[in-house]
Amino acid sequence: MRFHFFDQLVYYFDMNEKLRGHFLKIGPKNFVLGTVLVLVILDFLSLYNLKLNFEKSGLYHNIVLLTIERMQIKQSELAPETLIEMAGLIHKTMDFGFLLILINNLFFYFFYLRKKLWAQGYVLFYTLTAAIFSILMIFDNHTGIGWSIFNFLTIPIYLYLFFGVKLLKEETTLAPKKKGR
Repeated sequence: MRFHFFDQLVYYFDMNEKLRGHFLKIGPKNFVLGTVLVLVILDFLSLYNLKLNFEKSGLYHNIVLLTIERMQIKQSELAPETLIEMAGLIHKTMDFGFLLILINNLFFYFFYLRKKLWAQGYVLFYTLTAAIFSILMIFDNHTGIGWSIFNFLTIPIYLYLFFGVKLLKEETTLAPKKKGR
């Protein structure tokens, strides 16, 4: 069997041009708006799902028990109200962490809408890594079948957005044009 590198390279560039044409039909502005909207929705759904799974699995209570164990304190020495308050504190800390993630992503999405190249780089990296993490999370046995199905469905969405952001790079940023070298 003979491998023809040149044929494969031509096929790759032909597919890129077809995909690019598809994204150009949507329109760069519409694609960027749609991308941001879809990413915001997926962020909210992912973080909400994680929050529910953490609550369902008793993660907050387990963290309290591990903390008490590391401090070499017996659980019987603490009042039940103290354990509940500690679990509540950890719960609120995780909620705050989720809020920080949302604020961070919204910051970059806002500047991606404003055609900033550095924000586009973040969105490009984010969609690729989100697709990879979605693949990995399909096999997470601790969070249930719903989470696996959700992640399975998000893989093509993230990849579609990744290729769109990558192929429409010049049309969706205010980056200076390179002069011939």
